Amino acid sequence: MEASRYKTIKIPKVGTLPLYVLIVAFVIGGAVLQDYIYSILRDTGFYIAESLLYNTFWVFFIPFTFLIIRLFTLLKLQNKLKKVACSVVIAVLGSFLHIILFASLFVAVSNLVFTPPHRFSTMFTAALSNQFYIALLWYSVFPFLYRFSQNRAHPDATYSEKIKLKIGSKLITVPTASIQFIATDKPYSVVHTADQKFMDAKSLKEFETELDPKIFIRVHRSTILNASCIKELKSRSNGDYDATLKDGQPLRLSRHYRSNWQQLLQ
Repeated sequence: MEASRYKTIKIPKVGTLPLYVLIVAFVIGGAVLQDYIYSILRDTGFYIAESLLYNTFWVFFIPFTFLIIRLFTLLKLQNKLKKVACSVVIAVLGSFLHIILFASLFVAVSNLVFTPPHRFSTMFTAALSNQFYIALLWYSVFPFLYRFSQNRAHPDATYSEKIKLKIGSKLITVPTASIQFIATDKPYSVVHTADQKFMDAKSLKEFETELDPKIFIRVHRSTILNASCIKELKSRSNGDYDATLKDGQPLRLSRHYRSNWQQLLQ
């Protein structure tokens, strides 16, 4: 595997839930509350099932946003004019597809639970007139926000090809290319190379600041892995994976850090 292929994408979490899930849940809850307040003020009927179904529009932002990330990662455009043109095309197409899928879902569910059911043309027209600009704005702005955040998270910094480890009273230098993985053995961290182990008092977080994050990936609460040393990955069918290194050493990749190592599966 080529380590240069990997790019860490960190997804903020609140507890065990990704932040984007909480944001979408909050937006849907606020939209339903708005529908309820509107029904009181206008003295109209309020049907929570219909309101919830209509606001599934917001859920589609999650897969489409990740799709856009993937598209821009694959395209790797350097020319600024091409970047802008590509962003516009993707935003327009993404917005239309978002609305088409949303209207299709709404109509499919309404045929099962509502009498009479909603028509696709009616839902598509309503979503196009009321929500198209929201989708277009997000899909136009998001690629630039994403690139900016990635540049802030991983500036064009240079990482040393060697790190210093304190072994007792001695200070030794170890080439980073020789490091296969770093694991915790409290209160120490253990740096594993192909033929040696070194114990150091630094934490994994401290090692993360010293090592190139495109190569050295946090895959477990107790492990940083050199991506170029991976021979194969095998699923445990529960979200975790087992990595086998080139020398046969097995390591577990925790699903709780999947946002860090998801790119290893691509």
